Amino acid sequence: MKILHAPENIGGMAGVLAREQSRLGHDAISYSFQTNHFKFPSDIVLNNPASKSEKINKAMKFALEFDVFHFYFGSSLLGSGLQDVKWLSKLGKKIFFYFCGCDIRDEKTTIMKYPISACQECFPKLCSANRQLAHDIAQKYGEINFVSTPDLLEFVERSVLLPQVVDFDIIDEIKNENKVDRVKQKDRLTIAHAPTNRLIKGTKYIIDTVESLKSEGLNIELLLIENMTHKDALHSYMNADLAIDQLLVGSYGLLTAELMALGVPTVVYLREDLLEKYDEAPPLINANPYNLKDIIKNIYNNREMLHSYNQRGEEYALKYHHPVPLAIKCLEYYDHDNKKK
Repeated sequence: MKILHAPENIGGMAGVLAREQSRLGHDAISYSFQTNHFKFPSDIVLNNPASKSEKINKAMKFALEFDVFHFYFGSSLLGSGLQDVKWLSKLGKKIFFYFCGCDIRDEKTTIMKYPISACQECFPKLCSANRQLAHDIAQKYGEINFVSTPDLLEFVERSVLLPQVVDFDIIDEIKNENKVDRVKQKDRLTIAHAPTNRLIKGTKYIIDTVESLKSEGLNIELLLIENMTHKDALHSYMNADLAIDQLLVGSYGLLTAELMALGVPTVVYLREDLLEKYDEAPPLINANPYNLKDIIKNIYNNREMLHSYNQRGEEYALKYHHPVPLAIKCLEYYDHDNKKK
């Protein structure tokens, strides 16, 4: 099978899936318009991301070479306009869309239905400008639609949860380089957080909570993980007792999956109505902006509770986020007639 993952390498997932599908004997590559700021590698990257002619030439070339097109973040070979999707479909190509968040989430519905949400806090709105178009094109031409988190299932018909793909090659490398006792000082709790988007992640609630607890005399250190390469950031997390990821979305993202794989106990907000969407309850510490202070205080006073999350997190990530079974799951969908009759 000849498979193209394009045109964005969100969290490195396109590159990892293509790599694993190649290892499984298929002709799979990843293609990106440009390398993102985390420097996740793609097999092919445009020389000039602004060049329409280069995109068109690549699109024509790839249309002849590949059987399956796995598109990410509501975009395709010609970009957010998705003009090529109809053309690829007429050529008999199989098309799959993988939605990851703001590319498909309906902010109005989210704000109206859920008291806690990233959409409520986000300003200016980060919703993809082509969200409705991407939705309609995916419904019409997509064999099936993948979503990375269960909160997106309600916004995408004929959708399947495809959990975030963790690059275990990197995870294993980092583990081997960090043979550390994570709880270094019994009198201090070190918390790590990556404020990649402070509004969506709920960073202000984390900072305010830590400052409030410190004012009460608790010895807490907050490490803000930013302006680092992806690998360096994961190294930094290994030195923390606890990580806090996103507090508003209601489901966990790729970073949390990576933290579980590393065995780092992690706090994240999980909406109650979404827990049943997971095959198994994730071993995460559930907290929201309103109870975060109590949760952290309890952890501080009962530090031993963190140990139970180390191994359970690693086992869960290995079971649900390892790229091999996820690559195989995609191949099974590629190989069948998934379209609604």
